Amino acid sequence: MQQTLLAALLASLPLTALASDVEVDLGKRDDIAALFSYPNCQQDCPAPAPSLEMTVSHWLMQNALRDASANSAKEQPAVAVRNDSDHIKATIRNAPADDYGKVIQSYLAIGQLGYQGALAVQQAGGIWQSDWRFFLTLGMAMRNHRTVQLLHFPPDTVLNDSQDYLTAATTLRWAQVLGYNGMNVRDNGLYQTIADIAPIAAPASAGSALTGTYSYFSQYTAALLNSWTAPVPGSNSVRPMVALGGPARDWFAQQYLPAGSKFDVLQLAKVNIGSNQQVPVLGGNHPSYIWYAKNDADGIAIMQQDLTVACWQNAMGQKPDGDAQGVLNSCTSTWKNDSAMVCRLYYTSVKNLDAASAKAKCQ
Repeated sequence: MQQTLLAALLASLPLTALASDVEVDLGKRDDIAALFSYPNCQQDCPAPAPSLEMTVSHWLMQNALRDASANSAKEQPAVAVRNDSDHIKATIRNAPADDYGKVIQSYLAIGQLGYQGALAVQQAGGIWQSDWRFFLTLGMAMRNHRTVQLLHFPPDTVLNDSQDYLTAATTLRWAQVLGYNGMNVRDNGLYQTIADIAPIAAPASAGSALTGTYSYFSQYTAALLNSWTAPVPGSNSVRPMVALGGPARDWFAQQYLPAGSKFDVLQLAKVNIGSNQQVPVLGGNHPSYIWYAKNDADGIAIMQQDLTVACWQNAMGQKPDGDAQGVLNSCTSTWKNDSAMVCRLYYTSVKNLDAASAKAKCQ
């Protein structure tokens, strides 16, 4: 049923592509307003308020720029969005790839599954809360990305304030940990392509209140992971994935592992997510988990786990057909044997000590 629905949605959307300039019909205006959570800002908003066309252009520009960062020789993309006979259409100049319009349409078709899930939660009664809003993980690299991150839910500040998921505190921290493992900062958008098991912008404290929603979005999340872990066009290598945080790991275990299985931090699995290939997936802590450590000893232990997961993610992103277990063994050994650096990175990046104070703490 899922594949039939997606095929029907995609077939209804016309697409024209010439060289790297892409013209794409995104869909009916009301549908696009829902998928882009328009208006994003609902209080303390800029004046005049951004139009739907401006909002869609903003997010598509993030998509295009992050995907284009994989092709440094290409000119920077430019996005123009307009309303045409009650359809929202986009023109993308210097698109990251000739098939980029199809990539966008596929993503929005999958997003419709998420929106239908949100409507079902609202109609179920007793679950949906007044300070929640449906929100897809907009603005991600979605064609040329190297790895996928499975997370819990988007913080509402991303929708209400920054309108950029990768500026959230949790994603900024994970970029930092990836950087400690050699990731170039300009590649951050290629590694942090995020799928949430609950596409609901909610306060950071919402956590457990979202538990009852996951099943409503499972079809959406599975379809998104199938799309985003599939090989990049022209390649045979699936994109590796990390499942960060207890809710994401538990959802992954329920969906893809034998009944009753646990999926723990630093546990590696290879599963068929839908691409008929075995996708390597590593369990990790949520990026913000370290800020809730009971004491410094626990915090340093979490830091070592996080560094190991990010090491694996960075290495597998560079060589997706590598030996996933061998890479994990190497990363585990690297950070286990450099406990002094783990300690110093904990005190500088989490406790905000200067380098000299951190070094003294770790002697």
